[in-house]
Amino acid sequence: MVRTKRTEQEAKKPPVILIVDDEEGINHLMEKILQREGFLTESVLNGEDAINRVMSDPRVILILDFRLSDMTGKDVIITLGKKGVKVPFIIITGRGDENLAVVMMKLGAKDYIVKEAGFSGMLPYVLKRVIHEIEQEERVLEAQKESLARQTELSLIYKVSSSLSQTLDFRKFFDLILNTLIELDIPDFEKRGGIFLVDEDRMTLIPHKGQSESFINMHKGLRVGECLCGLAAKTGEVIVSKNCHKDKRHSIMYPHMEDHGHVIMPLKAMGKVVGVLFLYLRSDFNLEEGKMHLLYSIANQIGVSIHNGKLFEETKRFALHDPLTGLANRRHMHLIFSKGLAKARRAGEPFSVIMLDIDFFKKYNDEKGHREGDNLLMAISNILLKESREVDLVVRYGGEEFIILLPDTDLGRAIEVAERLRHAVETRTDTTISLGVASLSKSLESEDVLIDKADTALYLAKQNGRNRVEVSS
Repeated sequence: MVRTKRTEQEAKKPPVILIVDDEEGINHLMEKILQREGFLTESVLNGEDAINRVMSDPRVILILDFRLSDMTGKDVIITLGKKGVKVPFIIITGRGDENLAVVMMKLGAKDYIVKEAGFSGMLPYVLKRVIHEIEQEERVLEAQKESLARQTELSLIYKVSSSLSQTLDFRKFFDLILNTLIELDIPDFEKRGGIFLVDEDRMTLIPHKGQSESFINMHKGLRVGECLCGLAAKTGEVIVSKNCHKDKRHSIMYPHMEDHGHVIMPLKAMGKVVGVLFLYLRSDFNLEEGKMHLLYSIANQIGVSIHNGKLFEETKRFALHDPLTGLANRRHMHLIFSKGLAKARRAGEPFSVIMLDIDFFKKYNDEKGHREGDNLLMAISNILLKESREVDLVVRYGGEEFIILLPDTDLGRAIEVAERLRHAVETRTDTTISLGVASLSKSLESEDVLIDKADTALYLAKQNGRNRVEVSS
């Protein structure tokens, strides 16, 4: 069974998010979160049901647990492939495994997510990015099929789209845009211009080519609505200006500015202007309609790429950080921890860990409510960050527990840091914390052992009355 050509009505229908996990509670949690974000969801508990559901209608996106009760997620994808069906999918797994991630990415996985505290909260961001990618691919494919007569132009659009999706470096993809326009042989094009990114009421010149220092200085902090580029950002309309000196809308003048014309394209995504592309042409130019239409298409691709780039950065931030406190999460910690320990052993440097939690946090929540509990977590997170070095990693380990990785820090110094943190929380909040400290030694071979030692010390601190620091033996 293969995908068949869909009607226009079917094409507009949003895809179903099919959750495949053999734990019913996790399925229910993910469905609840995604439905709250407006996604259409279904769920099944095993691989066979997932395959049957996809075969009945392949317009789905799979959130696929790697280890199912009857087969692996890899088996599900391979089985569907043998049946001629290819669907976008995201793999989730109970533990991180780089080899597994590589295998599933080679099979076409859009992302790889470890099931850990807060993992379901990042799913909407990942899905939005995946859906944008799918829609972008489908738009390009549909455009390529519309007219063989426009094959050259369409191939150039696809080239821009593909290249932009592979880099977040605006300078690189602006060079690509200029080279594409050169290939189109647009008359009067001066091979210079730039892109402004829009942030609320201000615009920032990111990539540019052929601009003088005077131009750059005059356009710092450009406001939306100011000069031609600001006007395009404000109205969302394309602006064609034949001559800068005759156009009253061209309000910013700078020394030695020569006669020139402009085509200025608002860059849009999700109906919002995210940037402005401005191109230079010789004054009093003529631009044929077909070339203008291609510029529209390229501008659309750039707008979507800027949006996807921002979405990617946001998704990456949530993938590695706790959404409530902004601290590193376990996934981020494990990435840093293994490298830090390896470096410490190789260089013979000390390495310490502090584990802490909030005393009587459950009682605090019960008495003051979960909102105040969240405020306390954020307040303590800020204190931990403020009292730590830039090289230290502060991690929300789960619930009210935190871990701090202290590279190049011996046990004595780590105890001093822990005591400073304890005192800071006691004096700046209406609660206290208990802390356990452990340091790397020849007998401690792994991060798990070091964490266990710190955890044991933390347990001892709580047993001995709380609001204190204890050290691993």
